[in-house]
Amino acid sequence: MIRIFSKKLWNEAKGKFEPGLLAISDDKIESLTFGKPEGVAAKQKIMDFGSLYIGPSAIDLHVHARDFNESHKETFETCEKSALKGGVSRVVCMANTRPRLDSVAQILEFFKRTKKLRARFIPFAAATQNLEGIEPTDWNALLSMPIAGLSDDGKPILDEKILRAALLATKKKSKFVSLHEEDTRISKCSALHLSETSMRLGIEGSPSSAESSLVQRDLKIAADVKAHLHLGHISSAESVALIRKAKRRGQSVSAELTPHHGFFTVEDAESLPLSQLSQFKVCPPIRSDEDRDSLGKAVGDGTLDCFASDHAPHSRFEKNLPIDQAMHGLISLEYFFPLYNELRIQNAWSWKSFFAASFSRPAALLPHLKGIGKFSKGFEASFIMFDPDLEQVLRFRASKSSNTLFEGKQIRGCIFQHWISGKKVYDLAEKS
Repeated sequence: MIRIFSKKLWNEAKGKFEPGLLAISDDKIESLTFGKPEGVAAKQKIMDFGSLYIGPSAIDLHVHARDFNESHKETFETCEKSALKGGVSRVVCMANTRPRLDSVAQILEFFKRTKKLRARFIPFAAATQNLEGIEPTDWNALLSMPIAGLSDDGKPILDEKILRAALLATKKKSKFVSLHEEDTRISKCSALHLSETSMRLGIEGSPSSAESSLVQRDLKIAADVKAHLHLGHISSAESVALIRKAKRRGQSVSAELTPHHGFFTVEDAESLPLSQLSQFKVCPPIRSDEDRDSLGKAVGDGTLDCFASDHAPHSRFEKNLPIDQAMHGLISLEYFFPLYNELRIQNAWSWKSFFAASFSRPAALLPHLKGIGKFSKGFEASFIMFDPDLEQVLRFRASKSSNTLFEGKQIRGCIFQHWISGKKVYDLAEKS
């Protein structure tokens, strides 16, 4: 039995931090006792973490872990290193690996490569062969495996018949479809958001309607078949409004915020030298201050209910190019918790909203994983010890790639320890 005391232990039932004793037996929470640790025999050792906060680890539903034929960008091992430091216990991986995760054999190889890792890796299977949006994969076989669901993320599903069928297939298996909402007939490569900034820089811009038009279409399709819909990396105020209306109608829908869309606006691109402008290229693009503000408010009212990194490592040979030639994406997984903690402070989110989006809502989308989703007795003992007010300068060193807009950024929030299933997996004091 391991016993840990903190003056700031997360009380899920009350939605606040209180002095308390966390007891761990094997990989589970044996008990949470709030108040001073009285009544414990003197011989029973208690680890006292003083005023460090203790709360549940995060679940990241949107990670591009690479490996396989792209191990020059990232391996599962280096991706795990980022996750452990960032406070993420479960890493849900997109299917756009090379080769794609579009067959039973490739999913089995994924599990073989990740089974010994301390963070839990869970794959999506591709909805269509090679993510081409034309020929469905073997949904019956794939959805019988312990995967999150289906996703062609990196590309949209433009064929309405395929999307409708995929939603019905995942519904039967209690899994879900995660969508990349980008009408590529409108988006013009999504190098930058269509704006005065894109015009001044002479870059063809992508309008918000490239996203919101598909969000509107797909919400209707999902409502028609009464299936849950999950929307990845939402970026625009128009999309937020559509999702909010759908939720008010009682529709089952979840949606993600990513750190870069929460922090930056398209105008920030003008502060970068042309040689670094490609670091700003993400999909969907970073949009206006109105869009950013709308995203922040949407987390507070539960419209956007899942935090996700959209961790997308690329080598410098693929990213340090003119913006029209560079790959989309950036890395952030290594500082998942600190980045979202800073956004929590800036947007005045409650801790209850924070842990709902980082932990309990993502867990609810993975019902086949037993014993997760609550920070209470009998559930998995995965948690972080942190100081939400301690400032640090971000230095990305865990990933094999370095493409990020967050390098050198000073933010509030620092993880001191991370535990998964009752075992310490990261300690700031022991970092190399």
